[in-house]
Amino acid sequence: MLSGSVVVSCYNQQDYIEECLDSILSQDIDFDCEIIVSDDCSTDRTQEILREYSSKHEGRIKLLLREKNVGAALNYHGVHKMASGDVIYHFDGDDVMLPGKLQQQYNIFKENADVNVVFHKAIYFSDDGSYASETQYPSPEASLVSFISLQEMARWGAIAVHSSYAYRRASRKAVITREFMEWFFVIDSLLPSGKAAYINSPLVKYRCNPSAGSYLSTTKGKIKSYTIYFDDLYRYFYQLPELRKDLYSNFVVTFLAMAKSTRKCTFKGLLFLLRNFYYFRLHKFMDTVSVRKHVGPESKVR
Repeated sequence: MLSGSVVVSCYNQQDYIEECLDSILSQDIDFDCEIIVSDDCSTDRTQEILREYSSKHEGRIKLLLREKNVGAALNYHGVHKMASGDVIYHFDGDDVMLPGKLQQQYNIFKENADVNVVFHKAIYFSDDGSYASETQYPSPEASLVSFISLQEMARWGAIAVHSSYAYRRASRKAVITREFMEWFFVIDSLLPSGKAAYINSPLVKYRCNPSAGSYLSTTKGKIKSYTIYFDDLYRYFYQLPELRKDLYSNFVVTFLAMAKSTRKCTFKGLLFLLRNFYYFRLHKFMDTVSVRKHVGPESKVR
């Protein structure tokens, strides 16, 4: 039987961490699963709450309480490195699990030895309850579980919120300590011939407040995230010639998205676009556009 690990990254989430942990602890599962929470030296009461919660639920929650801020990337890597489960679920400290999340993802891993990553739909919501919107991919008419090839994942890019990711620990090969976008690790887990699976049901509530000052709420933050994503895409493009047509479609759609949202583009990106136009395939480009149009919620607040 496979075992599991839920790893939670948090920073300054005193208002949300209890609801997050309650949603994890209340999951009905038939397998052993540890819970590990890593706090990146919060300046509010998050660590105090975590200590109280760990005492209240003795033996169920392991804590990594940092005394120095290391940043989101190193905090992520540290808590994932601590995980011992065969299946690892990432979760952010301000999100909420919906019933059945852990078991449904676990079942797919158990029944499909070639599946290394499992995602699912999400419900975006605001604190005050005035906003709630479900992600649109895949269509309501699609099957409950769909399987995604390495080629499709290379072509489509990111298709799910961070807290929907679960992966087979043995499939993750790369060791990096820099900042990253989760898509990098998805490709890493699927190489050389693994598959991903997508559950056509919302199994997480993803917190999205209109006035929240998130990483992607500023032009500077968006440019930084796009730059990180493109660097990983370039790396895979040059390492994996067999995926270049798919990766190029991913690049073109993301390049256009960056230009639209930031009104900027990089010289490196423009040069890559022109130099590698040979790899453009219209049907792959249109497929990427279709998927990426639907990965977000039906209505957006920011």
